[in-house]
Amino acid sequence: QPWRGHMGKRSAHGDPGAPLPSPQSADALILPHAHAFSLETASQASGIAADPPDGVIGCCAVSPGLVLLTLRAGSPSGYGLRDWPLLVGGAGVGDEPAFVLVYGGVVRSPLAVRFAAAAAAYMHGVDDAYFCGGSFWDGLGDRPTLRQIAERAVETLRGPLPLDEADRERWL
Repeated sequence: QPWRGHMGKRSAHGDPGAPLPSPQSADALILPHAHAFSLETASQASGIAADPPDGVIGCCAVSPGLVLLTLRAGSPSGYGLRDWPLLVGGAGVGDEPAFVLVYGGVVRSPLAVRFAAAAAAYMHGVDDAYFCGGSFWDGLGDRPTLRQIAERAVETLRGPLPLDEADRERWL
């Protein structure tokens, strides 16, 4: 039986010849409005807006399950020189635990957390699509609050810059 990729027609459910969706394929994506934990987290946005943690200068729910945080790290150099939009919501990046156990990889984060600025591609722990990687979640547990996520993002911005001075001039 020929291989059927993502663009081909899928076999009926249960067909042993049907390809499994890639853990990162569109078949595995859950949008914020359909992700229960995103909806729960977004319900905390008004509390953050009313009493923002240090380094958070704006917070609003932009759609069901999706929060826009605006961060300013406050340091006089590095990432603190500018405002950083951060989107929180949707299924996290990574693979399901059972997949990681068998094949290796990184366990799915509890939520998608993505910087909405191209300069984020230069940040340590952020992938080429500006999503925060596994190290972002260290110590936050399986169900972090929006406040914990915001505080960790500010902490990330206050971290060391991995670039030399010439590179920093280009994107700051």
